[in-house]
Amino acid sequence: MQTINGKLIIQQIHDPDKVEKQIMKFSQQQNEKYYQELNNIQNHLSKLDKRCILLEEAIARQFMQFLIINICGVIGLFFLSFWFNTNHEKGNQPTKQSTQARLQQLQK
Repeated sequence: MQTINGKLIIQQIHDPDKVEKQIMKFSQQQNEKYYQELNNIQNHLSKLDKRCILLEEAIARQFMQFLIINICGVIGLFFLSFWFNTNHEKGNQPTKQSTQARLQQLQK
């Protein structure tokens, strides 16, 4: 660009074809930039989508592990309480052999 006394001088374009070509060139550059930004956004969204899918899978896996551990814990506690109750009842109740032995001792 030309300058006079340090000031830019805008060249006047008298040829309408040149003006139209420049407008088309600027429009094309703007469209290219727009499509590049659009592609960048789409790439970023696809990466975020993949991360979301991985997080959902991890959460589902951890939830299943949590459920399995809780179910196994409840079943284990149930069997422990059942086992302790049956052992406790056997210890308190006299068996047939012990009652027969007592009867024999009493009869002697």
